[in-house]
Amino acid sequence: MAGRLSIFAGTGGLVPHAVAAAKAAGYKVQVLALSPRPDLTDVKVITADLANPLGIIWSLKIFRTTHIVMAGAIHLPDKAREGLIRFANGGETPAQAAATSVGDATLAALGSVLKKMTGADLVGVHEIAPDLLAEQGTVGGPAVPHGLDGSIAFALQTAQAIGALDIGQAAVVLGRRVIAVEDIGGTDALIARVGELVRAGLTGDGSGPLILAKAVKPQQPLFADLPAIGPDTVSNCARAGIGIIAVEAGRSLVIERERLVVLAAQLGIAVHGAVLGNG
Repeated sequence: MAGRLSIFAGTGGLVPHAVAAAKAAGYKVQVLALSPRPDLTDVKVITADLANPLGIIWSLKIFRTTHIVMAGAIHLPDKAREGLIRFANGGETPAQAAATSVGDATLAALGSVLKKMTGADLVGVHEIAPDLLAEQGTVGGPAVPHGLDGSIAFALQTAQAIGALDIGQAAVVLGRRVIAVEDIGGTDALIARVGELVRAGLTGDGSGPLILAKAVKPQQPLFADLPAIGPDTVSNCARAGIGIIAVEAGRSLVIERERLVVLAAQLGIAVHGAVLGNG
């Protein structure tokens, strides 16, 4: 598959891993940074302005891009989302765009536009770095206690359900009770909110573990924004009182795996991959 790869880079530790993996696979790489990335010193970095999609297209064409990867967290205000949707739909008027969904899943329409205008294929970061994918079973930390398979399945189904509404990719449950779900604030904000609920005594008596689950949105293409966890997820969960992190095996990313495994063992957080029956 090696060719000329442009990486749309958001924030977080996934980006340098994607760059290194792409280079190791033989790609020529450029990074289109959607937020400052001073840490990327061994690759060509271009600042990408989402308000100027034609400028981005030009950068892709000049580089003779053959493949495009999206990596890292990307936070878009509604105005930027609407502008991208107008671009993807051939220049809708603002009034028309306002009536159009501008959630993350809708941004998948950009894939066909980029393919049409540049000839480049959008691929998932897991296709460049397959070692990032979470496996089934224990990923890090202690094994999940016996008898919690049903709760983990419920947690992942809940995460998938809110994904179907294009709200987020994560949920926190206790047994079969939903404690909180991810919204536009993201997973870190969800975990912090759960920590406040724990400290307020609103999440039970501690007889069962809180479970954070992350799953792919049913309608999202796998090249865009796969659920991801990393060492920060583990440490944030420990602070919030969440004892288990469950991810969709084969469809979720584990970033900085070695650090995550060490932290999960130190903090006693069970990190587990499971397959959704309807995934």
